[in-house]
Amino acid sequence: MSKNYATVNPCVMCMPMGSVLAFRGIENTMPMFHGSQGCSTYIRLHLAHHFREPIDIASSALSERGAVYGGTANLKMGLKNVIKGYNPRIIGVATTCLAETIGEDVPGIISEFRQEEGMADDITIIPVSTPSYRGSHEEGYNETLKAIVQSLASPALPNEKLNLVIGAIVSPADIRYLKQMLDELNCNRILLPDFSDTFDAPLVENNPKMPAGGTPIDDVKDMANSSETLSLGICTQAASAGGYLENTFNIPHTRLPLPIGLEYTDMFAWKLEEITGQPLPGKYESERGRLLDTMVDVHKYVAKVRIAVFGDTDTVLGITKLVSEIGMDPVVIASGTHNPVFAEAVKNITPGSTILHGCDFTDIHREIKNHGVELMLGPFTGRQISMKENIPLIRVGLPNHDRVGAARQLVVGYEGAARLVDTITNTLLELEDKNKTVTELII
Repeated sequence: MSKNYATVNPCVMCMPMGSVLAFRGIENTMPMFHGSQGCSTYIRLHLAHHFREPIDIASSALSERGAVYGGTANLKMGLKNVIKGYNPRIIGVATTCLAETIGEDVPGIISEFRQEEGMADDITIIPVSTPSYRGSHEEGYNETLKAIVQSLASPALPNEKLNLVIGAIVSPADIRYLKQMLDELNCNRILLPDFSDTFDAPLVENNPKMPAGGTPIDDVKDMANSSETLSLGICTQAASAGGYLENTFNIPHTRLPLPIGLEYTDMFAWKLEEITGQPLPGKYESERGRLLDTMVDVHKYVAKVRIAVFGDTDTVLGITKLVSEIGMDPVVIASGTHNPVFAEAVKNITPGSTILHGCDFTDIHREIKNHGVELMLGPFTGRQISMKENIPLIRVGLPNHDRVGAARQLVVGYEGAARLVDTITNTLLELEDKNKTVTELII
């Protein structure tokens, strides 16, 4: 597609948003932004609305003075306050547009701060460059995962473990499903990141300042000693955590699509069987059979329905595969992240579709009207198009502000696919009911 020189109603979020998702997936880690107070407030509220959980993000609170004279003092004071108030084991410092534009040397400031404070190694400070003008939340997420591994992974004795890197943004429910699948195969694994509890914590009487859960720090350190790395998500263009482990520690690295739909979940299951040398438990064979049965049941309702799918690249790729498997017609496929790898992968699934990447909702709206779309599937940010064109929108992915349950929405695996197929079908049936003319029978 041609390059956009202006963005109207963007279909992506900023890089620091993805950084928070990655950092919150690590045990006892506090995310912090080097930038204005508004950046952390905006993203904190954005994530709180989506996950329905309290979210803390520290800020160096750069002001006009800091923008002119530099934010060194702000960042140092912010780090002191975080250590005093939260006592984390890791502080993840993500830069914002302002800090990057004025040329802040964040690694240098952190090094200077450690020397001035005489800090021991019990607190790790991880800087990551995430200006929004350079990429999307997806890229911020993956670059942060790589920075975490770069900072922590250290070679020691081989551990015969599998590194499972979730290289695409999923829900806490998705992570729980993947963990359960690995555990039932007795797979000795390290999962990165794990925000299944930190973004979906149970209600307790006295909430801790920092939520329990996350990938144990010692596990991240041990990733350099694993026998294999499996990354979920094939659309990432930037150097990934799995790629870094392969290049630095010679750990074999395999990338698979997110296990959404029948074929992609089969690929994941077969890979796990190959790694563990064990057959998939009967529970998942039954789930697979129920998914096939569901696909047969709904085909007469969903076949040839024109659908638009938009959102994060790997999620959109997986959902496009799933809706194609049940006979739908995905006529518009879109992501706000500029990603030729994504476009090519989608083209291999559905060559005749209109594929947009690096687009905004103005572009998506135009193509939805041009193709007579009957159903939309993506984040809640597409609701303006849904309301204007009177097209149902099934909310999937981040962000989801106007419905509850985003943290518990399962789309991966056979079970997740069956649930999504049910939702799609029931939405179409409800639409059919609304369009029927009700006549009163008088006897």
